[in-house]
Amino acid sequence: MDKRPDLIYSDYLSLSTVFKSKYMKIFMILDEQIKRNLKVEGIITRPVNSNGIWCCALLPAVLSIYALFYEVSLLYKIIACLSIGLLTYSILFMLFLSVSCVVLHDLGYGGCTASTMVSVLMVYYFLGQDLIFSLICSFPSLFLYNLLLRTCLVQHPKTFTVGEAMIVSQGIVLTIVTIGIKLFRDIGDQDEEMEFINTIVNTMLSTVGLIVTALYLLSDDQRNLQNLGKIFTVALAFAMMILHSIIGVGFLPKIIHYIFLNKNRAQIFAFWLSLVVIAILVLMSRTQLAIKANTVTRKSFHVLASLVFMSGIILDVNLIRLASGIGLALVILIEALRKSNIEPISSTLQAAFDVYSDEKDVGSFAMSPLYLFAGLAAPLALVPQRAAPLERLAGVLAIGVGDAAASWLGSNYGFYKWRVDNNRTLEGTAFNILSQIATVYALVLFEFLDARLWWFRATVSAIVSALVEAHTAQVDNLVLPLVALLALQATEPLCRLAPF
Repeated sequence: MDKRPDLIYSDYLSLSTVFKSKYMKIFMILDEQIKRNLKVEGIITRPVNSNGIWCCALLPAVLSIYALFYEVSLLYKIIACLSIGLLTYSILFMLFLSVSCVVLHDLGYGGCTASTMVSVLMVYYFLGQDLIFSLICSFPSLFLYNLLLRTCLVQHPKTFTVGEAMIVSQGIVLTIVTIGIKLFRDIGDQDEEMEFINTIVNTMLSTVGLIVTALYLLSDDQRNLQNLGKIFTVALAFAMMILHSIIGVGFLPKIIHYIFLNKNRAQIFAFWLSLVVIAILVLMSRTQLAIKANTVTRKSFHVLASLVFMSGIILDVNLIRLASGIGLALVILIEALRKSNIEPISSTLQAAFDVYSDEKDVGSFAMSPLYLFAGLAAPLALVPQRAAPLERLAGVLAIGVGDAAASWLGSNYGFYKWRVDNNRTLEGTAFNILSQIATVYALVLFEFLDARLWWFRATVSAIVSALVEAHTAQVDNLVLPLVALLALQATEPLCRLAPF
């Protein structure tokens, strides 16, 4: 006789508890020790039941696998080697932190030097670069990571878990090092179009960095619209000078021609603009009504953002690379203006934040929109040119489709929860998996996507990302795209061996 559903669910809970206690005990003990030491030191991480220490391996793993098994540029391989050094430091940092919080205050402890030597040896020995270049790349990256990680945890309470702080710090450091290598060393392994895109994106990010630094340095009596106008004027002059020196005298016509006149980009841009207008109108109407948005309403913005990225990845991947870089710079700028205390800009942005913020946005910054944008754009930066198009959709599928679908169905029709202390439901997870597979099927059916063994790869990726989404306490927008990429990487060897 078949078991009743509630008995099967009870058996699952028991099995899950046994699995966690048997195979995750070491990680749980380490996590508890870190949590206890941080509490004694008075350092408050984002209030969840786990520090997510496993997250430190996600970005280095993705970069290392692509560098080892795909045809990638020399710059990509250098960044992958540096990420191994960052991972080594992360592991040592967690081990030290599980013993004492002294590591948070000692900027020059031995673990940093040891991790730096790992990067130096990999760049020097495996990539054949000269020793001076290996040292110049490795030492600044490790010490900057050391500084950023400590800053995230100590100076920004309730904003990050330990794992989230590591991913964010790794991403910032590797981005800065990438820009630095491109500026000061001729790697010579990119085509002309990608050089053009990278120049614009790097200029935008550098300009926003200049604005954010200036806003940070303003005293309270200097925070007004007049000084803001001066800052923007200087930043605009800086951006134009950089673009003029790299692209040439006619940089503005070249940018306009590239975005609007090449191929069918005007139509794509018009579609994106319509989605942006819809999002702004919805945001303004809810802000004026001061109606707190629920989870499903917030996920509607995931869908709009995903439509932008999905259309760009399918129709013109280089254009979406350019747009995502500029968009990330704008998102950072908007958050900086919200925190700048310059009226009436800050209060207007704060009102919108109060309506759409969720329980994860309790720290110093509004990280959810930043994580959403970074999560959707991450595969564009991480996936090599020769990899399957399906892998560039990892972020869109994991958080734009699957996570949004799970949130909608789980909150409305979910009954069986994964755990007592978890609001994720089995029904939501099932719909997460099915929605991702259905989306890939629709893209293949209408010939927007051509991928070998797409059904197998999409199924594995959907299952893995959905299960992680159901169980992790870390921010979905940050970790799920990387998890989905790792799942897709794991299935790639089968595609190479398959005769069909």
